[in-house]
This record gives sequence, structure tokens and C-alpha cells, in this order.
Amino acid sequence: MTTRAERISRADRPRRPLLRSFRLWVPIGVLLVLIGLAIAAWTVGERIYDRAMAAKGSLEQAMPLATTAKDQILAGDAEGAKTTTAKLAALTADAREQTDDEMWKNLEWVPVVGPNLYAVRTAASVTDDLVTNALTPATTLSVDALKPVNGAIDLAAVAGMQTTVTQAADAVAKAATDLDSINRDGLLDQVDDALAKLTGAVDEMEPVLGPAKDIIGILPTALGAEGPRNYLMIFQNNAEARGTGGNPAALVLVTADQGRISITQQASSTDFKNNRPEPIVPLNPETVALYGDKMGRWISDATLSPDFSETVAVVRAYWAEQFGTPVDAVVSFDPIGLSYLLQATGPTVIPAATAEVNGETIEVIEQPITLTAENAVPLLLNEAYWMFPEGYLQDAFFAAAAKSVFDAVTSGNAAPKALLDSLALAVEEDRLLYSPANEAEAKLIGETKMSGRLPSTNEDTTLLGVYVNDFTQSKLDYYMQLDIAAASTQCTAPDSPVFTTTATLTNTVTPEQAPDLPRHIAPGKYFPKGDVATDLVFYGPVGSTFTGLTVDGQPGNVGGVQHLGRGAVKVPIITTPGQTSTVVATFSGAAGEYGPLDIRHTPMVRPVAEQLTTEGCG
Repeated sequence: MTTRAERISRADRPRRPLLRSFRLWVPIGVLLVLIGLAIAAWTVGERIYDRAMAAKGSLEQAMPLATTAKDQILAGDAEGAKTTTAKLAALTADAREQTDDEMWKNLEWVPVVGPNLYAVRTAASVTDDLVTNALTPATTLSVDALKPVNGAIDLAAVAGMQTTVTQAADAVAKAATDLDSINRDGLLDQVDDALAKLTGAVDEMEPVLGPAKDIIGILPTALGAEGPRNYLMIFQNNAEARGTGGNPAALVLVTADQGRISITQQASSTDFKNNRPEPIVPLNPETVALYGDKMGRWISDATLSPDFSETVAVVRAYWAEQFGTPVDAVVSFDPIGLSYLLQATGPTVIPAATAEVNGETIEVIEQPITLTAENAVPLLLNEAYWMFPEGYLQDAFFAAAAKSVFDAVTSGNAAPKALLDSLALAVEEDRLLYSPANEAEAKLIGETKMSGRLPSTNEDTTLLGVYVNDFTQSKLDYYMQLDIAAASTQCTAPDSPVFTTTATLTNTVTPEQAPDLPRHIAPGKYFPKGDVATDLVFYGPVGSTFTGLTVDGQPGNVGGVQHLGRGAVKVPIITTPGQTSTVVATFSGAAGEYGPLDIRHTPMVRPVAEQLTTEGCG
């Protein structure tokens, strides 16, 4: 049995900085192993042996320099990285020269020894090319080019990055082709294993540099180089859970023009025509069968589906009807994601503010409030409802908070690498979603997590889903704890696999706390105060069928449907203060190939524990 141990979806998850995946220093260590094992173990002539040992010596000197160059690049020490990489390049060039002469090549025809010699020569060539054409250009790159200065990003600097990234990407692609030319049949086990590691290192770099080349290519246009670009940002309130996060209570229009980024319009969900008799746009009949048509009749329910493209169609229509402002792309973010940004920017201050209400000036924020990475989530998702009893005061506070964080990000004071790491973490946790402006962007994003779309096949990953939709009309999901376990028989019964997902939902509000909760957190309108009413929605893999469900051990009387090419089922759950409910859903899959088991869920306020079990998988 292989079991992936419990993971924590947010705070306790290990974070790998974005640039650390650029592992150009790995091939050098692998090549050192190749030469040490492949040549020293065979007597192929004194001259060849001497050359092999000379190459090995150069690489031994190169190893610490490779580590130093990596650290300098990550630290932004461009000059130090250039000096170190120049020394490193001289050493890898020497290793290449030692293994690249006619005598060496002639011996590559010798049975048994020859293929190992060819593998070493090719690996030396690949390593030197990577240092020369990928690592060396990387020393000139700086994410500081993406840093706003006086509220604007230098478009010329961004465009200048394209040549360098393209050169590095092409070098990695060539390395992959060269390594593919090696026939690994008959290689020594040690050589084959080391070569596999070298190939793996190159394979890891390819998917990083290829998209990076494309992204930097379209970035100037995205920043308004060819005319203003409008981005509609949806801020999802996780305290009132919905499929992709929460109630989209706040919306902001951000405009990028010639690299300058600014907030040009703000709105709340109450600014739109809700409780409509008919959906604002036609909905997918499968979506209606699972969620009802309220997804198109209330903007607050536009985020019910886990497919962000369905949300975007609804929100775009609402925005066009109410404001008519053109929208190029749509972005979704949440307060937990904002707290990650504040880790990069440092604290920001929400200034004292007033608002006009019925012709009267109302003091909304009496004293400036400092917003930090530590207090942002409790402040925005819970404490604000205690501080501001009226909805319009809350809206004004949320708008001021959003502007405060936006100003901190665009001020240019934050380290760009820290910002990128924060955004990468938000993407990983499904807190940052993006609906592209055109086909070029759509091709780049594909079905990545940022797209907010579930995979259309089981080829790369066999994805199960658990989504939380509140129907209490409260902000009690701040207190809800979700834990998930999933298991499959895809490896023990590939012709008829079974997929089982267990969701445990706990209401952490105590019976003693419930009566004192403010009405905007627990209105007690449709349910007793402190009770949480939740639609739990389960998805099986692509092509699956729902087969059964239990609630706290008892059979559930609900029927499954098909949605997004998957079996799906919705079950209503009510948890009273202090209560835990456990729901188990089972799906049957068709015969076929299944990628590694994984699970996706609503990004909650509290960290979500996940445990995956796949019997019989290697």
C-alpha cells in the first residue's frame, strides 16, 4: 500500500521558492558520477583514463562553484553570479574538451565500453551547453524588472528579458534532444541510473523555461503596451464558502496602461440586480441539475461551481449590465491570498475613512488600522463583522483594505521574488484563479490550477473533488474545519476501479459561543444561531459514475449526476455547534489508464488535511 501522508493546505506546507526549480547545477553532480563510475571502472587505455580523470577533476572543482552561482542568482547578486559562472564555464568546458577528441570517439564503437563512453561525452557536452547557454544568461536576469517604480512597470525592461529567457529555454530543449540520442540499452547500471537523473533534471527545467519564454513574450501586452487592459478582480469571502472559495462580495476593476496599474472602479455584490426571475446568462443544464439556477440569479452564488469559467460568464454579464465597462480578463483572489502578499510587502495601513450615506457623511473607520500577514485573515473574515455592524460599513472597510494592499503591492517596496513566491503559493492552493483575455493566454494557462478548471482527462492526474457551498447565509465558514481522505483501487482493479472520498466537516463554534455571535456572522434567520447548513459536493474522476453515499454511517438518499465529464453528487449537511459530520461518497471508474490520485477542494479559511491511499501502486 502506498499512502500519501496527511498534508496541510496552507500554513504548514513546505514552500519552495519559484526560482529553486531552475536546477542548472544538478547536471554537474550527475556528470561527475557518470565519469567516476563509467570510466574508472573500465581499462580503456591510459590516455583515455587520464583524460577521464582530468575531466573528473574539473567537475569536482565545478561542483561548489555551481552551488555558489545558484545561491548568488537567487540572492540577486548578479555581479557575483557572473564572476562565479565564468569560472564554472571554464571548468565544464575543460571537461567537455577532455571527453571530445577522435580517440575517445573511436572507442565509442568498442562493444560494452563504447556506449558508456558515448554517454559520458554527450553528458559532458550537455552540461557545458547548459552552463554556457542557460546558466550564464540567467545571471543577467532579475525579477527586479517586474518591480513597479512609481506605480509603473518598465515595459522595455520586461521586453528585454525575452531574448535571455528564449536562449536559456532553447538550450534546455537542445539538451533534451541530445540526451534522447543516447541508446541506454547495455549501459552499466550505475551509468544508466546517473544518466536518468541528468535527464530528469533537464526534464524538470523544460516545463519551467518553456512557459516562462511565452509568458514574458505576452507580458508587455498584458501590462497595456498596446492599449489599456481591464482586469475584473473578484474577492471571494471564504467565511461564506462557495465552490471556488466564497461569496464574491467585493469586485475591483484594475486597469493596466503602459505598465501603470491602478484601481479604476470598485463594487460590492449589493450593487447588482439579484434575485432575478431567470439566470442572467444561459447556464449549462448539467450545472443547473447539480446546483440549481441560482448561480445565474444571484451574483453571490456565481462561484458555486468548481469550474471558474462558469463563474466568469455570470460575473461578466452582471458587470456589463450594471456598469458596461469593458473587461479583458477576470481574476479571483481571497483574503488568505492577500495575507500571503502581505508577507512580501510587510504591514500596510488602512487609513481613517468616511462614506456618504443618504447624503450624510458617515465615519466608517475612526482610526487607522494596520493590516499584517498575521491579522489579515481574522480581521477581514471575522472581526470586521464585530467592528462594523452594518453592511454598507463593512463594504466600505473591505474596499479600503483592498486598496491598501493594492497600494503596497504596486509601490515597488516589496522584493519581487517574495511577491512571486506568495503568488505561487496562492495558485497552488487555488486561491488565485485567472480567466484569460485571449487565445494566446488561454493556450499558456491550459488546464493548470490557475485556470480554475478541472482536468479533462485522467492521464496526468486522477482528480477527485470536494466542494463546500454554504446555504446558511452566514459567515460561519470561518469556524468550519474540513478534513478529507480519498482512496482508489485503480492499481489493484484497473478494469473496474472504485474511488472513495471521505469528507469530515466540523463546526468549531461552541454552544456557549453561538448566542453572542453578531447577526452578520450568524443571523439565525433560516437556521438556529450557530448552525451551519452546507451543500457538500463530491466529484469522481473523469468518466466516473456515482454509486453510493453515507452520512455519519447511514445511507444517503441522494442521486448522482454528470458534470464536467465526471460523476458528481450534492448532499446537504447541517452541523450544530460542536458537531462533526462525516460523508463518504463512492464512484466507479471505467477501465483505462489512471494517473496518480489527487484531490482538489474549496480553499477554506482553516487548513484542510488531506490523506490519499492507493492500494497496490508502486
